[in-house]
Amino acid sequence: MHTCISVKENAHEDGIWAVAWSPKTNKIVTGSVDDLVKVWDGETIENQHTLKGHDLGVISVAVNPSGTLAASSSLDSRIRIWDLESGSLTTTLDGPGELWSVAFSPDGRHVVSGTYSGAINVWNIETCTKDHFLTTKGKFAMSVAFSPNGQYIASGSESGQINVFEMPTGKLLHTLGGHSMAVRSLTFTPDSQLLVSCSDDKRINIYDVKYNNPVGTMFGHTSMFLSVACSPKGQHIASGTSDKKVKIWDLNTRQCIQSFDHFLDQVWSVSYNDAGSRLAAVSDDKSLRIYSCT
Repeated sequence: MHTCISVKENAHEDGIWAVAWSPKTNKIVTGSVDDLVKVWDGETIENQHTLKGHDLGVISVAVNPSGTLAASSSLDSRIRIWDLESGSLTTTLDGPGELWSVAFSPDGRHVVSGTYSGAINVWNIETCTKDHFLTTKGKFAMSVAFSPNGQYIASGSESGQINVFEMPTGKLLHTLGGHSMAVRSLTFTPDSQLLVSCSDDKRINIYDVKYNNPVGTMFGHTSMFLSVACSPKGQHIASGTSDKKVKIWDLNTRQCIQSFDHFLDQVWSVSYNDAGSRLAAVSDDKSLRIYSCT
C-alpha cells in the first residue's frame, strides 16, 4: 500500500513539472517553471541545493545510475548536467529547439533527449558530442526512456506515435500505435520486456517491446495522463494526471488499486526511489509529496 507521509508546500515559486529520485544517495531532484532545479534530502525533504542556470522553465530532470549527476532540460533549448554533491554545473549541451524530455542511459555515459522537431539526440556526456541523431516520422518528441538493459530507447510524440530504437546502432525497430493523442510519459519495466506509456487520450498502454505487441490498456483518470513510473520490482505503475490525482495500478491485473487526491492542481511527474520504498510526486500547485510504499 502507498501512504502519503510528507508534504513540502511551496517547494518552488511556480508549478513543478519534473521529479527524479537519485539512486544510492537518497536525494530528490525537482524542476520547475520558475527556471530552477532543486535538490532535496530524501528523508528530511530539506533543500540542499538550488541550481540556477536555465533561462526558461525546467520541464524534465533525470539522475544517473550512480546518483552523482542530474540532467535537466528546459524550454531554453539546453540540457544542463549538475554535480549533485556540490550543486555545481558541470556541462551544458545545446538543443537545438525545445528539449521536452531527458533520460540517462543505464551505464551513465549518455543522455537522451527529445526535441520539438521530433528528433532524438543521444549525447555522450564525457565528450559533449552526439553519438546518435535518431529521426522519427512523428512530431514533437514529448517523452523519452532508456530501457534498464540499455538495449532500447523509446520516444513518444505529440501525434500519439511511439518509436522504439535499438542501441547502440540507433536503428528504428518498431513504431507502436494505440494512442490517439500526445504521449506524455514512458517507462520500461525493470526486466526491459514491457514498455508503459501514458497519453492525453486518458489511456495507459502496455507493450511487449521485443515482439512489438500491445498487451494491455488501463483507464481510470478523467483527464490527460501526464506521467507514469514503474516500481523497481515491476509490480506497480504510478500515474499523475491533470485531474489532480495520483493513482497506483497493479501491473499484473491492470487494475487501479489506490487513488490519491491530495493535490490542488495537475500532477506533472512521479518517481520511485531505487528501493521502491518511496514515491515522489510534484504538481502545478508547487508542492512535493512523498508516499511510503509497502
